[in-house]
Amino acid sequence: MGIATNLFSRFTLLFSLLISSIMSMAQVKFTTVISSKEIGRNDLVQVEFVVENAQQIEHLVPPNFSEFQVVQGPIQSSGMSVVNGSMTQYKALSFILQPVKAGKFTIPGATAMVDGKLMHSNRVAIDVSKASSVTPIPNTQPTARSIWPGEQEDVDREYFIKPNEDINEKIRKNLFVKVDVSKTDCYVGEPIVATYKLYSRLQSESRVVRHPSLNGFSVYDMIDPNNDAASIETINGKPFTVHIIRKAQLIPLQSGKVDLDPVEIDNTVHFLKNEKGKNKSSGSPLRDLFDDLLDENARATPIDQKVTLESKPVAISIKPLPDLNKPADFSGAVGHYSIKADVETKNVTADDAAVFRVTLKGSGNIPVVNAPAVPWPDGVETYDPTTKEEIDKTIAPIGGSKTFDYNFIPKKAGDYTIPAFQFSYFDPQSNSYKTTSTEPVTFSAKASRKKTSPKYVAPPLVSTDNQNGTLYFLKNHLEWVFAVMILAGLATFLLVQNRKLRQARLAEQEAALLAREAELARLAQLSAIPEDPLLYSKQLLNNGDYKSFYTELNRAIWKILSNRLKMPASELNKHNVIMHLQEAGWSVENTNLLNSTLNECEMKLYTPDYNEADIQRILLRAEKIVDLVG
Repeated sequence: MGIATNLFSRFTLLFSLLISSIMSMAQVKFTTVISSKEIGRNDLVQVEFVVENAQQIEHLVPPNFSEFQVVQGPIQSSGMSVVNGSMTQYKALSFILQPVKAGKFTIPGATAMVDGKLMHSNRVAIDVSKASSVTPIPNTQPTARSIWPGEQEDVDREYFIKPNEDINEKIRKNLFVKVDVSKTDCYVGEPIVATYKLYSRLQSESRVVRHPSLNGFSVYDMIDPNNDAASIETINGKPFTVHIIRKAQLIPLQSGKVDLDPVEIDNTVHFLKNEKGKNKSSGSPLRDLFDDLLDENARATPIDQKVTLESKPVAISIKPLPDLNKPADFSGAVGHYSIKADVETKNVTADDAAVFRVTLKGSGNIPVVNAPAVPWPDGVETYDPTTKEEIDKTIAPIGGSKTFDYNFIPKKAGDYTIPAFQFSYFDPQSNSYKTTSTEPVTFSAKASRKKTSPKYVAPPLVSTDNQNGTLYFLKNHLEWVFAVMILAGLATFLLVQNRKLRQARLAEQEAALLAREAELARLAQLSAIPEDPLLYSKQLLNNGDYKSFYTELNRAIWKILSNRLKMPASELNKHNVIMHLQEAGWSVENTNLLNSTLNECEMKLYTPDYNEADIQRILLRAEKIVDLVG
């Protein structure tokens, strides 16, 4: 703000001296000028606020460019011209802008006190299309808004190097990087938030050359630093522009003291060095006075200074979870949770598949919480659960829900009850273990539709009593005999046909039942065949999503180790895993292979330097680890 005020006072004095020698003055104008009224989404546009023929200018305040990003500015300029004895003079303030989205916008006018009168420049309309006519210029520097009297102060940047000023000391005071953590003392599994920030009061270009290696933590990024807008923080009374390099939630995997590795940033800082007194004009005294007044800008020499910044390591003390009062069913969940369970339908059929759904809600280390064990009743065949997550990693601690679907098949008809079961977790706020539980779940299984073949019952034999009377009757009533025979034959024919139809229908039902049993057997056999644990990683690789490939590959290896070693999440770390594998007979060569593969996966998550040969090599190593783990 001091630079702007100083320049204004000098310009005011200059205008007063010049105008005092002018006999006539043109009309005062205050206008807004735009370089183009139609631009593309990634194009740049220049906006100028021009005051003409004013004797005194005070409190020039530009508008708020709400739909644009300031790429460069404010830039001050002034001049004058004489035509036919009539002088025209002006002062201008200009900005280089880039739109943040497409649409039709209006840039408001600026305001200023001109010759003691409040004036407003005109509004200008601009049409921003989605297409671009020029290559976009990336803005990797903190942007600065103008600071004039009467406007709320923003970052007053240190552009100039004064005579005898130490440039390195100026950089040290006005450009630095540090790490903020939500806490430095936590439990295993308790999420903490680490934010790496760059603070600046300088005009610089910065590039991250070494990302922090966050070994010993499960890492969940909370923001995309490329899309995060700069903010302003005040330190020791001075405002700084702040850029977030990385913000992530860290879930500790093991106890002990861990240092968060520093981030390293290369910076090119731009200064102007005042060369006052050099190359002064040898013209009239009025011209020399003009040069002296504008000397701070006109005689400035640009200087670039390169500097590498590194944040200080931050020590995190990670406490083990207490053994006192630890529930027997505790599996490593840390935070605060609730659980419920139910079946999709209360009425199922024996030998048909159904779904038992367990929903876990809460916040904490929910991404690493595994499916709870279900106490199944007798007579139920079960399969491994599938998991669905709906969690928000942008809030701290991570919150949301996890749904576990257990497929099961009741083997016979009847009423079943899945007993209530508990889910235990450690609450770091109360430093104690807590338990939540489900309600008992009941359901009924109807009998299968399988039918048995009806048995044929032979008709009773005709009695032989009174055979003579019967013969006499038959001889005298032959028409009845023939009628009965015809009816009996017809009935026999219908009975035979009905029996054939029943047998055919029964055969179809038995064939359908056999086909269903064969399909169930095939599905059971498929469920017994282990799926390739690296299948999803290979699909990501085929799709060219290399960052997600390394993330999934790292997750898959840890999941394989967890299932193989039956270790709780609180004890699952490289040191413990390698010790268990060595006790199981693994050679040093194989444990080194595992360790180097995990390290390379973690490194690639933060240094996205992807090479096809490296990717194929690490995939082959991961497949070998899968074979070794078995």
